Amino acid sequence: MNKVRVAIIGAGSISESHLNAYQNNPNAEIVAICDLNEERAKTVAQKYGAQKTYTDYQALLADPDVDAVSICTWNNLHAETSIAAVRAGKHVLVEKPLCRTVEEAHQIQQAVRESKAILQVGYVRRHDPNVELLQNFINNDEFGNLYYAKASILRRLGNPGGWFADKERSGGGPLIDIGVHVIDLCWFMMGKPKVKSVTGNVYQKLGNRAHIRNFSFYKAADYDSSKNTVEDMANALIRFENGASLMVDVSFSLHAKEDESTVKIFGEKGGFEIDPALFIVTEKHDTILNIQPQTDHKGFQFVAAFQNEINNFIENIQQGKEPNSPVEDGVEMMRMLNAIYESAEKGVEIIL
Repeated sequence: MNKVRVAIIGAGSISESHLNAYQNNPNAEIVAICDLNEERAKTVAQKYGAQKTYTDYQALLADPDVDAVSICTWNNLHAETSIAAVRAGKHVLVEKPLCRTVEEAHQIQQAVRESKAILQVGYVRRHDPNVELLQNFINNDEFGNLYYAKASILRRLGNPGGWFADKERSGGGPLIDIGVHVIDLCWFMMGKPKVKSVTGNVYQKLGNRAHIRNFSFYKAADYDSSKNTVEDMANALIRFENGASLMVDVSFSLHAKEDESTVKIFGEKGGFEIDPALFIVTEKHDTILNIQPQTDHKGFQFVAAFQNEINNFIENIQQGKEPNSPVEDGVEMMRMLNAIYESAEKGVEIIL
């Protein structure tokens, strides 16, 4: 097969994970880099051997030498860039979240349906080797009906600032940035049940806490402590039509002893933990068993997950296969996220 000629739109920090994975895939060729910052685009292009650079994504999409794009821009550009890309006949891998609103999600979905292009949403946690391992157990009915999930990503001091802290560009704070990962992961592993209702709360109490000293944290390239319009923390209870439920809480800033990342899913015949480490609980012969699978890595394998995601994207293009994270999943996720924000604003349960 011919190599898939790939371009990156948005050369910020997350693009490096895409670029490294494309570089390691023998069926992909990095041909162009696009970024508003021309110097950064050229620097990245030189590092990864791309022959072309652009500052205008429309010009890149008009390039016949580009077959597919990874969209790694600010969230507020995901919708317009994805729509333009599929209309230009380019296959698309768009970073999570798909966009900022349900309306934008439906617009993307319509554009994909009208094109012959593949659009894959960047739910990288689905491609983690440990998740793939657990999926085999699920497919063989080891856990029975999965009816309850609980997920937390709590950062005590983890507001990156920059566009992450600007609601206009990001669409929200920790809920739409990191919460989307664990909500999607639980929903996906529970079989993607249809959402029935959402109750949510968001809090904007602590701000970005730029005054804190003696404790370092990640800062975005355009960090500006004076700009912060997103929530510090969010929590939600999501109910599904099949009776299952998901409880989630996430934060950028919280008076907590330490950061916390947990993902647990419970079924009728057994349960499992994904974060912080792979673990299975079941029962055999009237005895409860705590099982620790023997794997090379107990927790989330960031590099391997991105490699699997990119490999899957390239394979889907070459073989004309439907991605395991299609645009429809992105639409459903935006319905959940937006409903949490709406519930918090109105102080009521949102029926979907």
